[in-house]
Amino acid sequence: MMGQRYGEKADVFSLGVVISELDTHELPYAHAKESGSSGGGSGGRSLPDTAVLQMVSLGKLRVRFSAFMDPDMARFVGSCVSVDPSERPTAAEVLYYLQIAARNRHY
Repeated sequence: MMGQRYGEKADVFSLGVVISELDTHELPYAHAKESGSSGGGSGGRSLPDTAVLQMVSLGKLRVRFSAFMDPDMARFVGSCVSVDPSERPTAAEVLYYLQIAARNRHY
């Protein structure tokens, strides 16, 4: 997204986005594209994809999670979609967290 090499951390970001989609039943960043005026100042018009991409890359726009998502899970998945790849968990950490969460919370 920002001209960096693709690697494991990009996959972790993508997983976080997919989990958000499964949780909210919406496309990622749909809330920004539909409202257009929230933070974008476009007066209610739909934001173009390039504007959404720029906002995501600057950390001004993040995926959302529903109120039904476990708060610990929301925090963890939120770390997966961190703008800074070094702040994202590794694939091994994701696997470990999900295994523990499934065991403890009976997902």
